[in-house]
Formats: sequence, structure tokens, C-alpha cells
Amino acid sequence: MYRTSKYIMIAATMCLGIGLMGCEKDKMIYPEIEETPQASAKVVESSLPEGSVIKAEDVDQIWLTYDGQISVNPSSCVTLNGMRAYAAVQDKKLVVNVDLEPGTAYTLEVPADAVIANKGFAYAEAYKLTFVTEKGAAESGYLATLSNPNATAQAKKVLNFLIEQSGKRILSGAMSNVDINNDFSNWLYSFTYSYPAVAGLDLINLNATWVDTADISIPLEHWKKNGLVSYMWHWNAPTDEAAYKATNLDRYGYNITGEDKTDFDIREALKTGTWQNEFILKDLDKVAAIFKKLQDAGVPVLFRPLHEAAGSYVYNNPWFWWGRHGQEATKQLWKLMYDRLVKHHGLNNIIWVWTAQVSAGHEAELLEGYPGNDYVDIVGVDLYEDTHDAKPEPYKGALALTEGKRLVSLSECGMLEDPADCIAKGANWSWFMLWYTHNIANQGIVADEFGNTPEYIRSVMQNPFVINREQMPSLK
Repeated sequence: MYRTSKYIMIAATMCLGIGLMGCEKDKMIYPEIEETPQASAKVVESSLPEGSVIKAEDVDQIWLTYDGQISVNPSSCVTLNGMRAYAAVQDKKLVVNVDLEPGTAYTLEVPADAVIANKGFAYAEAYKLTFVTEKGAAESGYLATLSNPNATAQAKKVLNFLIEQSGKRILSGAMSNVDINNDFSNWLYSFTYSYPAVAGLDLINLNATWVDTADISIPLEHWKKNGLVSYMWHWNAPTDEAAYKATNLDRYGYNITGEDKTDFDIREALKTGTWQNEFILKDLDKVAAIFKKLQDAGVPVLFRPLHEAAGSYVYNNPWFWWGRHGQEATKQLWKLMYDRLVKHHGLNNIIWVWTAQVSAGHEAELLEGYPGNDYVDIVGVDLYEDTHDAKPEPYKGALALTEGKRLVSLSECGMLEDPADCIAKGANWSWFMLWYTHNIANQGIVADEFGNTPEYIRSVMQNPFVINREQMPSLK
């Protein structure tokens, strides 16, 4: 880290009060003279805090204040997004001139040898600053109320917190491995040193005997540590009445074709007096019992049932039984669920999350299937694409679906989006939910099945525009 006193003193003489002129270190040669390293300087204040979201036109200089006298080193280079930036010294401040573009994520880097300190006997510590410039005005028309006027105080606090963070920070999230456990979250913590802010759980084994879905110890522990709890539901339904009467889970499923297939008919389930209707009401009562325990413990639930009902993003190939017979049937089932849990069971701790499948040219179908802001609190979009880009178009499509009134989350994803790019481009996802990758903790693989390396996942979790459980406030 330290070089000779003669080297540093010459550099200090050359550049005291003079802007950084170049980065060609290899052309400068200095004699090697032994010396005792002295204390270096460090940045103690920045005119832009780490993770700032700013308007491009508001900033043309960034000031870094050090804890001692400094000068710039002409043989090194301050960079902004990898390009040389003009830097000069004013007393203890390094002043960097910037020309910013809207909707851009920036990283300012001051290498370890770019700033000379301690009267030429040391270099200042390296410094890095990440910030973004807004692409346009942030959304400001969110409904600050939940669809349920009797929502619990904790549910209201969660909504208000998420609204406050919109356009500034994205909450991290991770799905549990199949049902109710911490396996995936614990694996993430092992190398990111953070737990996801949102724990995603699945009611897939609601009727199974080998899993106690009604055990709320895991979500309760997460909430007590300031995390948020989310439930989705791969809703296994009997393929025929005999399977239902016998609770023969071998003939239960949620897919229309292939593995876990079922012939369950949503149209019959919406008719009072049918066995299909009896089944869904009994299952909803089981869910209500779980959520009632959580409500009694003061835990709000981000509930995302009937996900991906449309199946194909071009609305021509439904995947699950709840989308098999058209969007109107799915919408009626959603309202039945809402009324059963909220009005019949008196559950006020639910924040209702609808999954929208956004695709250009299919806005009419998207709108046709939406239950409406009176039944939905947050819209989620599931994206499995092979880039880290922000995906602003699906975000904007989902936001438009609600007329800009409801938050939008990245309710499932494979390859993680770059959080800074999301904020910069106005893709203000409320949270992202990384899908588990099939026992990845025990596979010893270089990357998960989506292409995320542990190093990249760690960089996302540690990004200044991400909130993990450790940074969450108490919303109790």
C-alpha cells in the first residue's frame, strides 16, 4: 500500500491543488527508498451518501472530505463508471467534476494510490461510491390504504414502509425450498452474510401428512427479527371426487398437463353444493387457521395465491388448474378467496398480492384478468430471463394495470436484476423473490440453474439499493 517517501513527495509537489491529469502509471519511474509506513487518510464525509438517488441536473460535483490534508497523484486515476474523472483538491476535500445522465447507475472509484496523504508519506484509503440518477419522476399516486379497511396496524405499517422505499430501495427476498423451511435462506446467509428481508413460503403441502404446514415457528421467527413473511400456493387439488373423498394425494395436482397433473374444474368449484366447491372451502379454512395463528401473533402476511394464472405470457397456454377455463373464472375464484378469508374468517393481517403476466400487445388480456384495486394491494410480476437488466417494461405494464395506484414487486425471479439499474431505470420493484434452486446448498456448483454465481448474489444482497433483514426496521 505504501511507497517510498521520495516517490510520494515528488507526486505531492507535482499535483498539490492540481486536477488529476492522467492514468498512465507505467510511464512514471521512481527510486525505491526504504521507509516506515505512516498513517493514511480516509474519507469521513461525502456530498452524496452511498446509495443516493438523485436528479442528474442537480449534481455537477462530488465532494469527498478526508480526515487530513491531501493531494492528488498524477500517476493514478479517479474513475466514474470506469472513465477518468477530473479531480482536484481544496483543503481536505477531493472535488470530482461529473457530467451525469438521467436514468443511470454510477460508481465513483478512488483507488488506493490516487490520493496522497500525511505530507506525502502515505496514500489515502481507497474509496467507492455508488449512486443512481432518476430517469423521471417517481410514482407518487400510490393508495396508502389496503383493500381491507379493517387491516391490522402491522399490515398498514408494512404497506407504508414499502411505499416509502419505492424508487429508493428494493427488499431482498428468497423462496423456501418447496414448503416451510429456512434451507435456502440459510444457504444465502452462508456467503452473503445477510438474510433476505422477505421470506417466501409455499402452501404446496397443505394436505400432506409429512409436513406440518400449520407450524408457524419459522415465519414467526423471521418476523420477530424484522423480516416480512410471504406465502404463495401451488394449490394441489384432487383430479376426481374419489381422490377427494379418500384424500388420495397421489391423485392431487396443480398442473394441467405433465407431472402433478389434475383434472380439477374451477368452474364447478365456483358452484355452491358441488364437491369441488366443498374442497376449496375446506382448503381455504385450513389456510385461514394458519393465518389466524399469525394474526394472533401480530404477523402480517403477503399472500400471493393463484399465481401465473394466465400461464403463457401470450395468453394461449395456461399452466395451472386455476387458469384453465379463462380469466373470468380465475378472477371469481380470487374474490371468493378474499371474501372467505377476510369477511368469513375475519382475517385482517393479509396483504393481497396478485401476479400479473405482462407482455407487450396483451394489455387487454392483462386488464381483463385483474381483480381490481379493491381486491388487490400489490401486483407481482414473475420473470425468468437470462440478463441482469432492470426489466422496466414489465414493471411499467404492471403499474399501469393499477393506474399507478398499487406497488409492484418482482414476485419471482431466476437471474437477479441489478438493483442500481432497476432504480435508475424506474423499475421500482418493491421486492425481488429469488426462486430456490433445488438443493443448491449441497451441490457444490459454481452457479445456480439460472446463472447466478454466489459472488453475484452476494453483490446484489450487499448492494446499497437493497434492504436485507438486518436493515429492516421493526414494523410491529
